[in-house]
Amino acid sequence: MKEKLVYIRAQSNKVPPLYQRVVRVLGVFMLGALLGFLAKYTDGSVVGLIGTYLGFWIVVTTFIAVRSRSPKAAALHTFVFLFAMLIVYYVYSAVLFGFFPRNYFIAWGSIVLLSPIAGYVVWYAKGNGWRAALCASLPIGLLMVEGYSFIYTFSISRGFDLFSAVLLFCILPANSFQRLRMLPILAVLFFLIERIGFLYYLPG
Repeated sequence: MKEKLVYIRAQSNKVPPLYQRVVRVLGVFMLGALLGFLAKYTDGSVVGLIGTYLGFWIVVTTFIAVRSRSPKAAALHTFVFLFAMLIVYYVYSAVLFGFFPRNYFIAWGSIVLLSPIAGYVVWYAKGNGWRAALCASLPIGLLMVEGYSFIYTFSISRGFDLFSAVLLFCILPANSFQRLRMLPILAVLFFLIERIGFLYYLPG
């Protein structure tokens, strides 16, 4: 199994000192806390509208995952980032507005608990082969489904999602051949996600 994973994307054998790894985790935590605060602070504005929807968090989390040292680090960083964002976002709401939507918090908290799996998988997006193409296509497919309605709604938040899908398509694949591999996968993912209505099951 490990040989197959290495074939997709090999990780560096150099293990940074413990203090460097701790600093990176703390940095990811602080980033999540800051963005969670800004998302709530700008609620109601154009910036806040973008931060309210799933697309922004898919993009940032994808960048964090693929830039991590290893798939295990990606899993940890993804969880820490989203955990910090979730806690700050809802604590801000509770402290300043006296409003704590418990059901939403539990629903999104459940997604945060599953996020290490997504981070682990997406780390391989920068690799080679069909498996890497699938890993890269997963976040892009979600963004495409989120953003395609921009074509007729001209919504700023949906436009951001569509732009983000194009951006990830340009920078995630390791080379042009990987992009070609992704095209049929993206078509199938878009169809399946849209038909199943996966995004409708997520908390609003």
